[in-house]
Amino acid sequence: MGDWRRSVDQVQARAIERAGLTDFGADSFREGLEILMRASHDVPAPPSAVDRMEDIAVNGLTNRLRLTDYVKRHPEVLDVPVEKPLFIIGMPRSGTTVASYVVGQDPARRSLLVWEAWESVPPPTTETLKTDPRCLARVAAQQAEWAKTPGMVRPHVEFEDGPTECLRLHSQDFKAIMFEGPLPVKEYSRWMMDTDMTSAYAYQKMALQVLQSKAPGRWSLKMPSHALHVEALYRVFPDARIVWTHRDPYEALASLFSMKSASWMRNTGDPNVEWLREHYPRQLGEHVNRPMRLRERIGQDKIFDLYYGDMLRDPIGVMQRLYAWAGDEFTPQAEAAMRQWLADNPQGRFGKHSYNLEQFGLTQAALKPFFSDYLDVHGKVLEAA
Repeated sequence: MGDWRRSVDQVQARAIERAGLTDFGADSFREGLEILMRASHDVPAPPSAVDRMEDIAVNGLTNRLRLTDYVKRHPEVLDVPVEKPLFIIGMPRSGTTVASYVVGQDPARRSLLVWEAWESVPPPTTETLKTDPRCLARVAAQQAEWAKTPGMVRPHVEFEDGPTECLRLHSQDFKAIMFEGPLPVKEYSRWMMDTDMTSAYAYQKMALQVLQSKAPGRWSLKMPSHALHVEALYRVFPDARIVWTHRDPYEALASLFSMKSASWMRNTGDPNVEWLREHYPRQLGEHVNRPMRLRERIGQDKIFDLYYGDMLRDPIGVMQRLYAWAGDEFTPQAEAAMRQWLADNPQGRFGKHSYNLEQFGLTQAALKPFFSDYLDVHGKVLEAA
């Protein structure tokens, strides 16, 4: 265990050196960075694991510096609003990724791509979204990395030139549960449950305004944990159109447990099952309870329900209903591109992910209190399973 304060200083110094800039725009990131570094140093893990966490933090702050500088030099980008963005939210492991990739095939829509979330400046143009040298370099690096482990089961895949989660931008304000992936950062995870996310969404809005300045389009965005912070999302994006994915919460929880325990085992030598059992049932419970409370406040028809089972059985039918609800045109070009992506990416393309609650010593009966209100309304998710 090292000195977390030194880690905080090192992260900022490395980002400043890499970007050649010093203005972070605001210090809203500082609290989350300090909590994250302190929590990382509390994990009994090899120094290399903490070093990797620092590297992620440096990458995020570097992009923040560059974005802040770009807006100072091009303030006019902030004059163009982010209009009626579509946000796909839901529990982790509930189909948000496949929904975002299918919607992202529509040429009239604009997705946040993995590579541009990390290297946003200078912003790509519409023509260079997938041919920019930064994009091609990251695609090649990803393919080379995957080639080292052929046949490895990959339960969650994002291509460097494909849609990604908004948490990659939120992480640059150090308010993102993506930091829970490499290490069980307990203090940080507890803090993330109830922290004020307004600054993270404001930072995201600024980043989207920069990115749409050269490659415009109606944004389609996704992040499961928007569900945890949906009130802050709605404050910053009051005309947001929210798509809520639904799945059997017991299946989603078992899948999440499997992914996190495997990651933590690789990085720390310990799957940390006790922490999984202590923290994540409540976290997933709030992923469904908070959107339910928002819906009660803003109206039932302001949120579109997308069921995992329906998406597996009839994805194009789901898209037709979604577009009708959103008031968008479902063009033949969009449908053809969606069908092609679905044909090229069948379920299980990257291996079958097997999991169950019993391997973590849990039962549906023990977990029911976290999901009872949700299942009273959306009980069809159990029938779909």
